[in-house]
Amino acid sequence: MSELHQWLEYAITHNATDLHMTSGKVPRVRIDGRLVSTNGTKPADMRRLVEDILTMLPEGERENRRKTWDGGEDVDCAFSFEDKARVRTNIFRTSKGIAVALRIIPNKRLTAQEIGIPLAVIEMCKQKGGLFIITGANGTGKTSTLAALMDVINDTRSVHILTIEDPIEYQMEDKKSWFSQREIGQHVNEFYKALRSAVRENPDIVMLGEMRDLNTTRTALELAETGHLVFATLHTRSALASIDRIIGQFPSGEQNQIRLMLSESLLGILAQTLLPRKNGGLIAAFELLLPDTGIRNAIKDPSKSNVNAIMRNAMQTGSQHGMMTMEQSIRRLVNEGIVDVADVPADYVLKDK
Repeated sequence: MSELHQWLEYAITHNATDLHMTSGKVPRVRIDGRLVSTNGTKPADMRRLVEDILTMLPEGERENRRKTWDGGEDVDCAFSFEDKARVRTNIFRTSKGIAVALRIIPNKRLTAQEIGIPLAVIEMCKQKGGLFIITGANGTGKTSTLAALMDVINDTRSVHILTIEDPIEYQMEDKKSWFSQREIGQHVNEFYKALRSAVRENPDIVMLGEMRDLNTTRTALELAETGHLVFATLHTRSALASIDRIIGQFPSGEQNQIRLMLSESLLGILAQTLLPRKNGGLIAAFELLLPDTGIRNAIKDPSKSNVNAIMRNAMQTGSQHGMMTMEQSIRRLVNEGIVDVADVPADYVLKDK
């Protein structure tokens, strides 16, 4: 058994979500959101470990990734570990030497109900077109939520789903739906190029790993406008920050047009974070923005000085439509005894009701 296999077994046995390894240092694992030392173990042979990781990849990809690494660049990839997990991997160099960060993605993924995804979001899977955004900081479960929503569609709709990912984390099996999964760096060079080709590939639904640049965002909006249902992720902390991020990517001369496109095509924004449960493990808390006429007008018209206040008030008072703020979601988890108030990040101010 290789050293890589031993460490992956260790991580899975200890219910770790991540494994961090660096030259000359005892590895650490992330459990329930906290990074802890693997006391009593020895540092890994990092050069051997890199070779073991590359060996896990298909032959063609293996050589491409090796060339990338030998050329002095970081390597992003993913591989399957037996029948237990997918492992998303980043190999990079630091002042301490070679380092590897591995994200453990269990093969048995959580359902939408197990994650606790709001019912209004699950209902969004019935839509024929528009843009739905899932946002949150790194490591807050966006990919798991996205995969769970794809499972909902896969179980209920006969459609073609095109995914564009970097790298492919969850491997989807065709059920009612037909999946075409494309990986950046392996099947296509850039998100933007993959999206531009999407129209010719006849998808009903496009799942976009990340709206990471202007051209990708513009094309995602165009696809949503032309009758495609687009699911995408962003790295922001809130629904309102996502709107600002999308619009702010564009030059000032284009922003009014982008505001108009976004106001018309946006189906909703789900922001999420993970909190430790009292009895162990993690649970998701959500913020959900579902555009009504007032919100669409606020997105469209930046001249109003209270745009963010209008949208935040809509989330606070729109529970009958399924909307909520992050503070409301966290407060519910605290009141139900699922989360200890001491574990709530200080930047979420919970108002006593």
